[in-house]
Amino acid sequence: MAETSATARAAGAARAPREGWRRALRREATPWAMVAPVVLLVGTGVLFPLAYIVLLGSESYSPYLGPQREWVGLANYARVLGDAAFWNALVASVIWVVGSVVPQFLLGLGMALVLNETFRGRGLVRTIVLAPWAVSGVVTGFIWLWLFDGTIGVVNDLLVRMQVVDAPVAWGIESGTTWLMVFVANAWRGAPFFAIVILAALQAIDPALYEAASMDGATRWQRFRHVTLPMILNAVVISTLLRALWTFNFIDLLWTMTRGGPAGATTTLPIYIFDVIYQKGEFGYGAALSVVLCLILIAFSAAYWQLNRLTRMP
Repeated sequence: MAETSATARAAGAARAPREGWRRALRREATPWAMVAPVVLLVGTGVLFPLAYIVLLGSESYSPYLGPQREWVGLANYARVLGDAAFWNALVASVIWVVGSVVPQFLLGLGMALVLNETFRGRGLVRTIVLAPWAVSGVVTGFIWLWLFDGTIGVVNDLLVRMQVVDAPVAWGIESGTTWLMVFVANAWRGAPFFAIVILAALQAIDPALYEAASMDGATRWQRFRHVTLPMILNAVVISTLLRALWTFNFIDLLWTMTRGGPAGATTTLPIYIFDVIYQKGEFGYGAALSVVLCLILIAFSAAYWQLNRLTRMP
């Protein structure tokens, strides 16, 4: 009996290291197994296409002319620097981003401040105000094209009735009125995004901070400036950065409403890349433009975060 017990203990002692090794292996492998689908998705959906675009940008290739490809090195990227259409598109992109994001932020901030108050029917108002964010860019473009139509548009009808203008305005003819038209359309669609993000930040503020500020004699503006604004600053930074990046790459609403016109005034960089690749068939040069666009957005993001870090330093 004693020999049997000793044998069992010896066998158990021999199995213990193996079981401990297996448990350690499972403990180390489980996290990797969990993230493996994401790694595979990022690798196949992001990294591989990015590497392919960089490679394609160093070739002269047009499928409209045949399958032949010619290695040109950095010639496409050098061509970008001397391309006047590229610089015009870059300027148009900056105008598009600034003219869209600033009114979106201001409208979204005002909407969030109103929706943060307690009033009857607040839930219904929130639903109505946030609804435009669910509308696609193409549908938004068609809606606002009809509203700004030069003959049957609602906007012109209202302006004429209020005697703001003497005759209907042809909004898509001049560059200034065209920009105004697309800014309004994009602000209508994008402001709810800022409202959602800022409203969530407002609801996370401790009411005791406002009570303390009121007891110290702070006015409504002072409470907003010294309590509300610092508490929602992080949300403002993140939402503004995301919206700026999205708007820079935005093509559906602008393409639907203007097709890059009039006379190329609203041809942003994504629209120019689309024209180079699909209209002219220059896939190699279009890929180089896409790489440059990616680098511009990376540089903008880095500069934006650095500026935010510096402004928040004591």
